[in-house]
Amino acid sequence: MNNKTLQNQENNIRTFHSVQLDADLCVGCTTCIKFCPTKAIRVRDGKAKIFEDRCIDCGECIRRCPKGAKKAISDPLFILDGYDLKVALPAPSLYAQFGTRYSQSDIFAALHHMGFDEVFDVAWGAIVATEITRSILAKPGPAPRISSACPVIVRLIQQRFPSLIPNLMPILPPSEIAAREARKRLSEISRKIGIFFLSPCTAKVTAVRMPLGYSQSSIDAVISFSDIFLPLKRALEERKPLSPKKGFKSSVPQASSGHSPILPMMDNLEPGMGWARSDGELDALRIPDSVSVDGISNVIDLFEAIENGNIESIQYIEALACPGGCVGGPMAVENPHIARSNMRQRFQKYNLAAEASSSPMKAIKPPSPKLPEQEELPSYIWTEQVSPKPVLVLDADLSKALEMAEKIDTIHAQLPGIDCGACGAPDCDCLAEDIVRGFASIKDCRLLEHPYSKGTKENIHSEGLST
Repeated sequence: MNNKTLQNQENNIRTFHSVQLDADLCVGCTTCIKFCPTKAIRVRDGKAKIFEDRCIDCGECIRRCPKGAKKAISDPLFILDGYDLKVALPAPSLYAQFGTRYSQSDIFAALHHMGFDEVFDVAWGAIVATEITRSILAKPGPAPRISSACPVIVRLIQQRFPSLIPNLMPILPPSEIAAREARKRLSEISRKIGIFFLSPCTAKVTAVRMPLGYSQSSIDAVISFSDIFLPLKRALEERKPLSPKKGFKSSVPQASSGHSPILPMMDNLEPGMGWARSDGELDALRIPDSVSVDGISNVIDLFEAIENGNIESIQYIEALACPGGCVGGPMAVENPHIARSNMRQRFQKYNLAAEASSSPMKAIKPPSPKLPEQEELPSYIWTEQVSPKPVLVLDADLSKALEMAEKIDTIHAQLPGIDCGACGAPDCDCLAEDIVRGFASIKDCRLLEHPYSKGTKENIHSEGLST
């Protein structure tokens, strides 16, 4: 079967995906097919192919590809030129890319120096999401509740664990909360406003183009850390690091447009910044009976345990697809272990400052300016239902689907069952399904052509062990 036929048949509805393949770099090594959590990749005619209906843009293939053939698609920097007033929304993990040498003030000043007219911290949105989470957890509901901050997790549940959809927190992602707040604060400005999310995450590029739980994003574009890192680093090096104790207002330069910033830099955002790493959301929530899991394979193992009824005591799950959390995103620059350590150090410094507070209760100070009022919080709740998105529907006609399922079982019985991946599918189950759906042929199994095998599963195993 040729590539064009496979591409036309793989799905009926084409959607946007931020993870793309550079076919010129692909050597058909099959590494990616083994690590894709949704079995969305095949190798056909010596090149990898991504089934768009299965892809959740987790970026795992980007991490694993030894040839760099998997790419993250984000918006280019020159897109800023199309807007009169440019607003940067730095993800909390941006601070981890530069260590603790540079303060929040330094990062803000450097972003202004680069040409952004306004900067508004996504960490503020994370703190708002924390408050909404607390209010939801105080009410009866399905357990365990699952954080929806990671868009990969939402899409994974849609596809592989639809029974857990009611467990998802119906809360807008922190980046969207921050974008809406920034746009509201700048609503009286008549100029064309562009809001740009600075992100380490491929899935968040997709989430802006194709939101889940809400109809349209307030973010105009997503710029990757890998694209902004060098310009931002140069801007930081051109400026002397500022003392974190000094006020920010007196040190913020005008942007290249000559605009004086309206949006303030907020204090006491460390709990929101902690969301950049695994455990960070739980540190901010400070609730009992909760667990944090990172890495897509670990998440899948935990969700399978939940579906099997093996999890009873856990009330809340912080689930993050990337190793170490967002600091391990596919579009991040810094080593994820170092980045996670950077964020932990920032949070520890904050805790020490909080413990030294003169307050008898040693309470954490709220961010300044203050959070939305309680009556405003519902505006950050999902407005649309997240529906299951099964990909294993063989045919809309039940009788035909049952017939195809029987054929899959029959073909699978003829295959070796060792899941070697030489056929270009991740395992024998997928090859059997691909054959029935017309994406592959039984001849694609290399082991069935082995001279010792004689076409049977039993001979393949016995001959293989005796040699």
